[in-house]
Amino acid sequence: QFCSDMYHAPLSHMSAILAVLPEGVPPEAAQWPTEGLQWRSPNAGHGAGWHTPDDQGQLLGAIVGPSVAQYLMESRPRVTARLGNERTTAVNGAHMTIFPTCSFLPGINTLRVWHPRGPNEIEVWAMAIVDAD
Repeated sequence: QFCSDMYHAPLSHMSAILAVLPEGVPPEAAQWPTEGLQWRSPNAGHGAGWHTPDDQGQLLGAIVGPSVAQYLMESRPRVTARLGNERTTAVNGAHMTIFPTCSFLPGINTLRVWHPRGPNEIEVWAMAIVDAD
């Protein structure tokens, strides 16, 4: 479940990000964002967290790969024209869960549905969301 989970990313995923940095890019260039917000519903189990600065450069490329990051960065003016600057840049890197079984990562565009299958067993359906073009 992805509620209140932003803190684990730099610890759990940094080695993978460092492994795919382009040659010549020093490890300190992969700075993980540190500013953001979290929200949770008091009684229902829903929640979200997101980074607030516009941090979509090198780190985005390390997470989704250079070609996808390039596409996302090149499409940003078109997205900004349609949605406005605030909705284009205000939320970068996020995790969200609609309790109990639907979680998604906007920006990385993954959706997961969690299916309990019995005691100590769960099935996860993981999907990627892509633009039509």
